[in-house]
Amino acid sequence: MIRAANKNDLESVKLLVEELEEQVFDFEVFSKIFERNLQDKNVHYFVAEVDSNVVGFMSLFESTPLHHCCKIAEIQELIISQKYRGLHIGQAFIKIAINLGVDNNWTQIELSSHMKRLKAHSFYLRNGFTRRHFKFVKALK
Repeated sequence: MIRAANKNDLESVKLLVEELEEQVFDFEVFSKIFERNLQDKNVHYFVAEVDSNVVGFMSLFESTPLHHCCKIAEIQELIISQKYRGLHIGQAFIKIAINLGVDNNWTQIELSSHMKRLKAHSFYLRNGFTRRHFKFVKALK
């Protein structure tokens, strides 16, 4: 089952993000960001549950950048716990994103995926995404 995330999902979402990023985040900092984003009408958080356990998370950020001159969204996180991959949860998240996009008149959905996540790249290509951009990063800390 996929549903909108709520404040009670904080710890589960934190564990999923840490699994994806292979690092531990400060709980206080993470929780402030999570709770602030839950209140932001441009941020959409969803969780997937199996047997009442949160096993997946997707966040979408809606914006209207000048270089598009229309509304788009970016999938900022899409995470399925390793143990639950292959159950089509990721596809269900993508369908939710597409339906939300149609309902909100988005012209496209974008995402970035780390170069090392080759299985994720294949997943996105299989689900209708195309490679059109390079993302460049300049670390400041």
